[in-house]
Amino acid sequence: MHDSLLSVIITRKWQLAESYHAVELQTKSRSELPSFDDGACVALVRGNAIYKEKIYPLCCFTSRPRAYVIAVRQDDGDANAETGDIWLSQGDEAFIVTPRSPTVILDGRTRSILFAGGVGAASIAGIANRLALAGHTFDLHNFARSPERAVFREELDALKSEGRVHHHFGLNADRLEETTSHAISPAHANTQIYCSGPPAFMDLIERHARDWVYPANIHKIVLGDRKNSSGYGTPS
Repeated sequence: MHDSLLSVIITRKWQLAESYHAVELQTKSRSELPSFDDGACVALVRGNAIYKEKIYPLCCFTSRPRAYVIAVRQDDGDANAETGDIWLSQGDEAFIVTPRSPTVILDGRTRSILFAGGVGAASIAGIANRLALAGHTFDLHNFARSPERAVFREELDALKSEGRVHHHFGLNADRLEETTSHAISPAHANTQIYCSGPPAFMDLIERHARDWVYPANIHKIVLGDRKNSSGYGTPS
């Protein structure tokens, strides 16, 4: 277990999209929480005898100095069996680790292509916001099973004045393969690729990207418990 964990309590919870919720975390004293950069993630540990750590994206649009907001996938009335997420309810206690911020290359000479699936849209929205604030354009591709399940769709659309934002809904494995491949090719070797979503989705992005860019330019924002998976995994 980590040497330093910060005790928090779930103070609010509300729906972001179908099967997705925002969960607000505060300390009991409502003290300020460690600062973080847009696109950061935080590890949450439930306060029980079993050490179970999960990585969640921090929502840059709704978090405040005294309250973190994380995005979680939770179907009403049950934990998510597919990802192993634990059910989070208002009043529950937990522990968090200091947030980790992803590396974002702020170089106007390089192109950035961003890919989001599921709650990964929260991390990718933060990275896009950092690029926009630095005056850099980007291409952003957001994937979801349906428009009703698209997390932070409005926040992503608000960035259209700074970059190209594309939403893709209901793609099967073949169409997902084709669409992601087309979005990356052709790309210059110095192009920066950012992706966050289900592990198999990120593996697919990485496989396409390796045909065009340097491996060091592929940035995967890993969520959940970091379990490996195979297949293409349509974003849910």
